[in-house]
Amino acid sequence: MADNELLQKIEATRDAYREEQDSNRRELNEIEVLLRQSAADVEKLGQRELSVSNRVRDLEVNIDKYSKAEIKNFYTAAQEVQMRLQMMRGQLEQLQFRQNNLRARQNQLSDIIEILEASLGTDGDGTGSAEFANGDSEDIIASIIQAQEKERLRISLQMHDGPAQSMSNLVLRAEICQRLLDIDLDQARAELTALKGAINTTLQDTRRFIFDLRPMTLDDLGLVPTLRRFVTQFGEKSNLEINLMIQNVEGRLPNHYEVTIFRFIQEALNNVAKHASAHEARVLLDISDNTLQIVIEDDGDGFHVSETLADESKRRNMGIASMRQQVEALLRGEFGIESAIGRGTRIAATVPLL
Repeated sequence: MADNELLQKIEATRDAYREEQDSNRRELNEIEVLLRQSAADVEKLGQRELSVSNRVRDLEVNIDKYSKAEIKNFYTAAQEVQMRLQMMRGQLEQLQFRQNNLRARQNQLSDIIEILEASLGTDGDGTGSAEFANGDSEDIIASIIQAQEKERLRISLQMHDGPAQSMSNLVLRAEICQRLLDIDLDQARAELTALKGAINTTLQDTRRFIFDLRPMTLDDLGLVPTLRRFVTQFGEKSNLEINLMIQNVEGRLPNHYEVTIFRFIQEALNNVAKHASAHEARVLLDISDNTLQIVIEDDGDGFHVSETLADESKRRNMGIASMRQQVEALLRGEFGIESAIGRGTRIAATVPLL
């Protein structure tokens, strides 16, 4: 492909991502308005629910003073308020989830646009176009776009099989509770208690999903605290003992560095959990001479590196290719992998810090 055609393709790709960024920004503004309104509604319903609960407690203490019709009306009102409150809280959670996804996508788009602008030489030094106007740049751009689409597919599938399915089940259980209110109050209370537990479980699962998708602590606290939390949770979930060692890493790194390094380590540990049959893993981050060294080692089964890299159909090869791209294409670093059957695997990356 001629240099001009390649640059035009890069410009078109950048402009498309800019349009998506603008659209996301508008949606974020709309969501912020809806969040304020929903939060106010939840607060009002919470106050009403507290008032109704107090009346129900008074009824239970002085139940002989009330007729059956009054008792039924009290419980119906209480259940209605509680259900409306749960529904509004669910809507609020969904808005917050969408907001977090959009913010994560905005950061992702900013990183991609920055890379594409660098390839066009828009950083002001006039060297970008010459450096990227070759066959490798087209492969890099295609890989970035493909990775984005694969990530969107993965997220949509996880949303369908996880939170979306759970919320559908919650709606069905809420309808059952609603029917029981006119039939058996004791059974309705028991079902509502179970429903509350199911809602809490779904909430926790959704929060874990959000963390895996884009940890908010990465933006708020930085790479090191996020890695500590991730390693602890991942080790417990995967039954893997992970030793995290961080040396000479002080303060924050640039945003796109922190995101890419986190994803690199996340991908490496996912590969360990899925393929290595390991019991222990070690993660090392060390900064020396303005260079970040990243090492992930495990005591697993190991594999033949050359055979795995040569076979493009293997999933592990896809993971390795993704990690290599993250280090070499996004951070301009060096990537290496060592492994042997029965001797575990060692993945290393050297990243220059600007």
